[in-house]
Amino acid sequence: MHSYFEKSEKRRRILNKIKSRRIIIDKFNIPLGIVPSEYVYPMEGTKIELKNTDNGDIYSYKISVSAEKIFSLYMKLLKLFPSYGTMVIERISEDVNRDFDVLMSDPDISLNEIRKVFKRYNELWIECGFVGFGVIDELTEFEIFINLNKEIEINTSYKNIKKINRILNSYKLFNDEVSFISDYEHIHYSLSSIVADEGCSENYEYIFDYYDIINNLKSDYGFTTVNLNDLNNIIKMPKWWNVTVKGLGKCQKRTFMSTYYIVASTIEEMETLIDEKMNDMKVDYYYIYDFYNVDPNNYNYENVNVADIHNVSFERAPFGIWGQSDVFICKAKNIASYYINKNYARTY
Repeated sequence: MHSYFEKSEKRRRILNKIKSRRIIIDKFNIPLGIVPSEYVYPMEGTKIELKNTDNGDIYSYKISVSAEKIFSLYMKLLKLFPSYGTMVIERISEDVNRDFDVLMSDPDISLNEIRKVFKRYNELWIECGFVGFGVIDELTEFEIFINLNKEIEINTSYKNIKKINRILNSYKLFNDEVSFISDYEHIHYSLSSIVADEGCSENYEYIFDYYDIINNLKSDYGFTTVNLNDLNNIIKMPKWWNVTVKGLGKCQKRTFMSTYYIVASTIEEMETLIDEKMNDMKVDYYYIYDFYNVDPNNYNYENVNVADIHNVSFERAPFGIWGQSDVFICKAKNIASYYINKNYARTY
């Protein structure tokens, strides 16, 4: 089964090209989306910690493993999982009030479907520095997760210990001198930004874009954002929005994407403004591709198409749509996503 990124010769060529530039430190393959400082020296191995919870003792594993082994190791660990579980995606957040977003699928997704999602987008979960992937049994808190630093984390009760240890031992991952990438200074990059550095067209950046993939998974598996906001950590009140809309052209052969910069006090107000804008444009089928709160001082009117030239300050703009980006047009792929109900994840 070819992954999503290997479906065509062009995609495979791009993938192989960026993989050829992988950083390797003493036979340890660094994931493509992680660029460490020159002083990094990761070593394979495992740390285990015992945690006391309301549901009993939980054993937490943190595993450092070379990138080329992550896929096969994770697939073997998935065999220990029950027949159903909940998928979890972690991504670096664009929101001014959050460092990262956590999205959870519908509960009781079959293990076969979970394997399918992991295999189909394996390069995203293993290589992209902006995304993590895992699965959790919410009943027992058994969890197997690839975090943003591409370290594997496991939380389990005692009953899985022997089987997990047997798998880790087969990969020679019991090493007391383990060293994690997260212990050192490093920078995260998305796969699409790495593709952009290769001078590829916008269409191929779009194919490797984690936001697009995650949004497609939302309609298939019901991924919604988990509210992790702490009111004490609010930097900017939810008022200034960056909202990207994906719409379907009348011929249903072209889609468009455009970003709107909106002043609104609630998500409901923001959605109403977008709906009115789409009605004015006579767009029948669209959905909100992404939205998040921003610091208005980071936006310069010269870089956007402002709605009113007399309101050049995003921070002082009145209620409504302050500006809009250029429109990106491409071929329509999955038109079914435009017919789903507008069920947007509430993050506030």
